[in-house]
Amino acid sequence: MIDTSVMVAGLVTNHEFHALARSHVAAAARGQVPGIVLAETWAALRRAPWNLDTRTVEAALAPWSDESRIVATFTSAYAEILRRGRPLNLGGNAHDLLIALTCRDHGLPLVTLDRRQAALAAELAGLDWQLLLPTG
Repeated sequence: MIDTSVMVAGLVTNHEFHALARSHVAAAARGQVPGIVLAETWAALRRAPWNLDTRTVEAALAPWSDESRIVATFTSAYAEILRRGRPLNLGGNAHDLLIALTCRDHGLPLVTLDRRQAALAAELAGLDWQLLLPTG
């Protein structure tokens, strides 16, 4: 599964990482995506620097408009964030952990362009993940 960083990069043709993300978004368009990724992507595409209109965003996210294409987050993931937030020093990246937990809890791999997301993913036993960016 892809996170928001990959979704946005793959949908926006002039994004600096579009070439890295495009194939992952195409694969996700035939599969499922965490619901939180769809909500975050909608918000990201509507604000700067993209400022896309609602019709364009709706069309971009249309492959996931069927409920069966959306992976729900279990309530246990929210409880885990509350238990692990302090040890993991969570801040604005709490949603990143929520995405990673959703993938882990559904036995699905996570693909990201976000180094912070990758660092959180590395803390979760049982989650397969991939950072598309070169390390270093």
